[in-house]
Amino acid sequence: MEIVVKINKLEDLYVLDNVDGYLLANRHFSYRFDESFCINKIKRVKAFARKNNKKVYVLLNKIFKDHELDELKRFMGQLVNAKVDGFYFTDFAVFMIAKELGVEDKCIFYHETFLRNSYDILTYQSYGISKIICSKDMHIDDINNLPIENKDSYGIICFGYIPLYESQRKIVSNYVKLNNLDKNVIKSKTLSLKEHTRDNMYKVIEQEGISSIFDSEVLSYISYMKELSTHINTFIFDSLFFDVNYIKEVVEIFKKAITGSDEVENLKSLDKSISFTDGFINKKVGLM
Repeated sequence: MEIVVKINKLEDLYVLDNVDGYLLANRHFSYRFDESFCINKIKRVKAFARKNNKKVYVLLNKIFKDHELDELKRFMGQLVNAKVDGFYFTDFAVFMIAKELGVEDKCIFYHETFLRNSYDILTYQSYGISKIICSKDMHIDDINNLPIENKDSYGIICFGYIPLYESQRKIVSNYVKLNNLDKNVIKSKTLSLKEHTRDNMYKVIEQEGISSIFDSEVLSYISYMKELSTHINTFIFDSLFFDVNYIKEVVEIFKKAITGSDEVENLKSLDKSISFTDGFINKKVGLM
């Protein structure tokens, strides 16, 4: 089993000693992150990880335009030289560049809507992608159809705020401009959206021209962890919007849940202001 946590700040490394891997972002090639890790910081993380038997992954989840591909290739070359353990990618440009660099085995397909059933996943594996992250709306029945012998090839996001909407419309910037607010609000990650017909509050961020709106409830697969662990090896915790000490405790609770322990109430007791959802893992959605 592998537990991977998205890292919000460099100093989080020293707290998260109970995980197996770190997921880092860079503002030119990633979005939905807290701190942007330049290549020098990534090298520092890799040095720390090597000493502590951890892995380092880099999130490359942007959809890239043609004029950005040369810079993407340059950055990926730097990552290869830094000996990072893998790239979490969404755009197939990353996979094609990785093939040019001879490191396609480091590619981990990470798409939030494409990978919704076992057929999709097996098809992409036939293209040579060695590791795949199940989409947020993949049903438990489809997960259970994944071949157990390939368990090490599969991962899933098991905890975190899940994006519901993404757009190149500058939602936060326009709101700040309309209401004459301090421009620092754009980077604060403190704004939430409330619809007229609902009481729920939806977190909103804007990064590098991409606006994201997140579910009002936190995705948690804690009740399914033992079952999921039969077919899935990598469990990802998205720590965006959370304190690192809270995430560390969450990881410990989920580890107990994997053994079959009922940890639902223990998770709720960490912060009673947080509401949880198990998303679509037990609900069929769309065309499957």
